[in-house]
Amino acid sequence: MKKNSNNCINRKRKRRKTCSVESIEQCRNAFELVQIVRNSSNLYSSIDVGNAILKKTQQLLPSRMTPKELGLLLNGLSKQRIHFNKGLTLRRNTMSLLADTTTSNQMIRNFDAQGISMIVNALAKVRLSNEKLFEMIATKAIAIIGKFNAQGLSNTVNAFSKMRYHHPELFETAVIASIAIIDEFNAQGLATTVNAFAKMNYSQPALFNSVATACIPIIDTFSAQNLANTVNAFAKLKQFHLYLFNNVASAAIPIIHTFEAQHLSNTVNAFSKVNYTHPKLFDTIAASAISIINTLNAQDLSNTVNAFAKMGHPHPELFSNVATVAIPIIRTFNAQNLANTANAFAKMNYYHPELFDTIATAAIPIMKTFNSQNLSNIVNAFSKLDHRHPRLFDNVATAAITIINSFVPQGLSNVVNAFAKMNHPHVV
Repeated sequence: MKKNSNNCINRKRKRRKTCSVESIEQCRNAFELVQIVRNSSNLYSSIDVGNAILKKTQQLLPSRMTPKELGLLLNGLSKQRIHFNKGLTLRRNTMSLLADTTTSNQMIRNFDAQGISMIVNALAKVRLSNEKLFEMIATKAIAIIGKFNAQGLSNTVNAFSKMRYHHPELFETAVIASIAIIDEFNAQGLATTVNAFAKMNYSQPALFNSVATACIPIIDTFSAQNLANTVNAFAKLKQFHLYLFNNVASAAIPIIHTFEAQHLSNTVNAFSKVNYTHPKLFDTIAASAISIINTLNAQDLSNTVNAFAKMGHPHPELFSNVATVAIPIIRTFNAQNLANTANAFAKMNYYHPELFDTIATAAIPIMKTFNSQNLSNIVNAFSKLDHRHPRLFDNVATAAITIINSFVPQGLSNVVNAFAKMNHPHVV
């Protein structure tokens, strides 16, 4: 280890130290800069240090760095905590310089599988867009796909999905490579991989079957997030696997207290999407959701009651708690959240007048954002529970007329029936 960077690096200590401007300026080569970046998590604790990192990166000429140094530098920068607003800009500028150099000098041709995975993952972490570089990375990755290990494959497809870069050939190649070494994937790798394919809406039954088979023997090693992401990915792409869902339920119940709001919502929503009921899991999720009900946001609340209603699983206490929490934050609900929440309460015949009045009040100002299904669901829910709100129905009628051609026959029929049931005079 170089003496001039010892004040930044102390491997004997568990806590990483904050670097000084002086130590950065004393770096004589890329290797020393890489060591500083990798061994500190507070480079952007001050504007002076952030500026020093950018200046030193420029001085060391990224074009002369080795692929490994570039990859490690990008990876280290992506992990830094940001302590001030300009820190985001300084880090982005430094990483952009490195990324642009990699692109302009065709350096990607010299990267191995680990380097490619490291770079693309770092860029995705900070949401740094560089379409040309991602295209070059995809081309190189395809050419050496057999050299990737499980983590490299998982990180690469995850990075492309995070950045929403569609590259079917890369994903198809990754499928073949992943299946070949599927037993080498750990819990996070399996969950991350299927989640990436689901985000990009790339349905790959062979891969999902392999992942399901690989998950089951190690299901007890899955965290709450891994479990939720896995079933959510399978459900999104309509890849139902009975044994996997059963095993996920069995693994989730004992650790349900570790599930955050979104994990609970995504899990129960996934089971409802594939129309698979698991009463014990649903009751366990309900109890856990109630205990942290104030942490559920609009989408979590809506998705949770919608899933319970879709599966016809009664839980009055859960619905009562959702109503109590939803009312004060109803302005954060979007059109689909409002319609789905009202629809869920109506399906389960849980009437909560204050909630329905609040939903109506929140829906009217954003009525133009309702699609045909949202319009149909909300008036159908109000009519089913005989909750009268003439102003809501007037606004639904006006909105429906403008998009009447987008209604499916069933949706249009539901709207007409709801208006008729409520004796509302407006003709849609």
